[in-house]
Amino acid sequence: MIAYAKRENLFEKAERRWTVEPVGLRRQVPGERDMVMRWTDVVEVRLTYAPTRMKAWRHKLTLRTRRSTWVIDNAHFAGVGAFEDRSAAFSALVLACVERVREAAPEATARLGAAPAAYWAQMGFVGAAFWLLGWVIVALPTTWSAMVWVKLGLIVAMLPVLFAFAARAWPRRTTLDPDGFRAALPGG
Repeated sequence: MIAYAKRENLFEKAERRWTVEPVGLRRQVPGERDMVMRWTDVVEVRLTYAPTRMKAWRHKLTLRTRRSTWVIDNAHFAGVGAFEDRSAAFSALVLACVERVREAAPEATARLGAAPAAYWAQMGFVGAAFWLLGWVIVALPTTWSAMVWVKLGLIVAMLPVLFAFAARAWPRRTTLDPDGFRAALPGG
């Protein structure tokens, strides 16, 4: 039996626990009723690279049924400003979930990357920010001192980071098979 546990934030006193069972994924939250998402009810499985400023390695698994959506990530809250990367256990959970969904609901959709609307909104915002930075530096009346060239150089130097993120978050379909997800997992 594969299990994964983590704390979401400072206010949770104990870890949430997800367990892969034959009938579905069981979520146990201390002080709450256990819930089970049945494998036969799953209509979409999505794995997303979703970094934050303090969790550059963060990935999210989204399991969606017609009535609910569960989102699980690989970041365990260890303390204020401190997060633990639990990618090994998270990866095992993702692969087990994909395998069970493939067996129980082969018509489910498998996706990698961000949701298309979120992806294009983020890319539009970041693209506009880069354009605005360049425009402000070039269009405002100034002497072309070394500082202007340094700022333009920093903008150009950050473009590969933008392109790398855009490639990893690109919304795409994959096969509902553990091998289809393995390369997109942390360290994959």
